[in-house]
Amino acid sequence: MKIAVVVEIFLPVVNGVVTSSINLAENLVAMGHEVIFIAPGWSEEQPAYINGYIPVHYIRSSRNWAYPGMRNVLPWNRRLQLILQREKVDILHITGPWLLTWACMRAARRLGVPIVHTFHTMLHEPSYILYLVRLPQLVPVMRAIAWVYYGLYMRRSVITTAPSEMACRQLRRHFPTAEVRRISNGVDVSRFERYARYEELVRSYPQYNHKVFIYVGRLGQEKSVDLVIDGVHQAIETAPEIRLVVVGEGPSGAALRAKVAQLQLQHVVSFLGRLPHAELLQSGLLHHARAFVTASTTENQPMTVIEAICCGTPAVVPDVEGMDELVVDNGLRFAAHDRRSLADALSQVASDDALHQRCAGAALRMKERFDGRAVAERFLQVYEDARAGGASAG
Repeated sequence: MKIAVVVEIFLPVVNGVVTSSINLAENLVAMGHEVIFIAPGWSEEQPAYINGYIPVHYIRSSRNWAYPGMRNVLPWNRRLQLILQREKVDILHITGPWLLTWACMRAARRLGVPIVHTFHTMLHEPSYILYLVRLPQLVPVMRAIAWVYYGLYMRRSVITTAPSEMACRQLRRHFPTAEVRRISNGVDVSRFERYARYEELVRSYPQYNHKVFIYVGRLGQEKSVDLVIDGVHQAIETAPEIRLVVVGEGPSGAALRAKVAQLQLQHVVSFLGRLPHAELLQSGLLHHARAFVTASTTENQPMTVIEAICCGTPAVVPDVEGMDELVVDNGLRFAAHDRRSLADALSQVASDDALHQRCAGAALRMKERFDGRAVAERFLQVYEDARAGGASAG
């Protein structure tokens, strides 16, 4: 079988969709299938092949001013039909509802290629909507429009998957006739087994100690990293040894650095910028952290939390739908948007060694749930069912 995977944001930018899509492709190829990527083209740094053997077809794009990192592609781009024809694609797998995806769907429907849709990003959440419209009073209207917009993609897909049960419930509620299946994001669990010893890590990052909390991800308003900084600011009142390491970049980066300076937390909070994924895993930054921390309430199934689980690292996350599926015994959940609750959770994990060890052990027991090979096998069944179910829906 030959599968074309469409991504709206791609390397050198790394996010959960990119990471999980590449892992899926690697496993599909290892199982004897063929995969191509279709992505917006915008940088000379973008690789022609993933790992030297999975080809990427880049489509000319322009900058999207509303959401940094997203690109605009002409939705009537005719080159996409030629790519699907020449590559003899059996399945089109779309991963995000935007212009490149729309153009690919139009081409696939003309050719009778079945479409599978994975619902990753919660674009209907207020923090995403506020990138597009700056008026909070318009958020309810825009949320309703977002669900109508999703429907354009849902009705044209034979099967839709989502990585969390929370997202599946929302999709089934809004689109009761659609076929929706839950399939987790996958990772190569073996990549988490080799990492630097703590002594090596400290030589590279002398600000590191045994009470470091780590955030990895995009620095955007939807990720609520400012709340994490506020929580750390309060937590060090009772646990002064706490440190925060921030890995990633994004449009809020300058504002977050300014906030740290304003709070005089330069000795507590370190910004490491964007690190190559392999370097992050091999460095031990995740493995040796006291816990991974995020305050984001807009997640479907965050890859960063999954990777913390695979490192045996506890997680401190907001108590919201989706997160409660990932963090049970392997960490603590705090009241969403509540900096005092977050600070209390950080202090508790930092000071209670027995709690930390229990959470770390629970994390390691969970990691096989996200094995990429098993995830790829489930997607293969979806592809086969989509081919049997028809070329398109709606």
